[in-house]
Order: sequence, then structure tokens, then C-alpha cells
Amino acid sequence: MEFFLQIEYWHWLVFGLVLLILEMFAPGAILLWFGVGALVVGVLQLILPGLMPPEIQWLVFSILSVASLVLWKSYAKKHKLDQDDDSGSLNQRSKSLVGREFNLSNAIENGVGKVRVGDTYWRVEGPELPEGHKVKVIGYEGATLKVESVNPETANTEA
Repeated sequence: MEFFLQIEYWHWLVFGLVLLILEMFAPGAILLWFGVGALVVGVLQLILPGLMPPEIQWLVFSILSVASLVLWKSYAKKHKLDQDDDSGSLNQRSKSLVGREFNLSNAIENGVGKVRVGDTYWRVEGPELPEGHKVKVIGYEGATLKVESVNPETANTEA
């Protein structure tokens, strides 16, 4: 405990640099802001030696770190820099197709058919519908799209 009461400017600078280095190995922009907070306190101690007792140094470090982290998170969210929601669908193209509409390439028979998306044919599951009928993707399971008729009234007359 005595160490924390005898902390000097270079302790803060080293602590800040260590946190910044750790941020490179554990990205997420969390340690970055604590590192910046430590560096700021270190520079303040270097410029104004003896003006801040250790308790105030820790308080300034805590406030700077948390405030900068909160400000960064709100800025990132506002400017869509924080893409946590989409990162889970990087290798799940089927997830990005939910809500889109396509024409059936093959009729849905026995609950199974196909749609063409770009240059790829996708397996679809849904109600019996004729080829060319417009369907909407409502879900997915693996690489199989779950679809429903866009126009349920015409589905019965076309079949």
C-alpha cells in the first residue's frame, strides 16, 4: 500500500505505456483509455511536481479513464464505428438475407425449393409455391433460408 502513496511521474508514464502495449494484444479500446489516463496523470506530475497528492492522482486517473472510455463508446456508437452487432454475421451470409425478397428459381415442393441470390442458388424451405413466385426470407437455419409468400392470395391461385 505504501507504494501507491509514493508514486512518481515516471510510474504513471510506464503504467500508461504498459496499458497501451497490452491494448495491442487485447484490442477493444478499453485499455487504451486507461493508458491515456495514466499518461496524462504522468505528464501532469512531470509538469507540476508535488501539486497532486497520490489520492488526487488516482482520482484524476480514474475520472479521466472512465470519462474518456464513455465518451469514446458514445462517439463510436453515434458514428457506427462499433460494429459488434454485425461482426457475428461476417461469415453468415444467410443472416444478411433475412427480410429480402426473391423470385423462386425452383418451385417449393415438399417444403423445399431454390432461389437465386446473385450467382448462387440457395436452398429454401417454406409452403408449396410455384416457380417464379415472389418470396420473402423470414429466417434461416445454416445455409437453408426459411421463406414465406409475399402475396399469399396469389400463391393459392398459381399453384
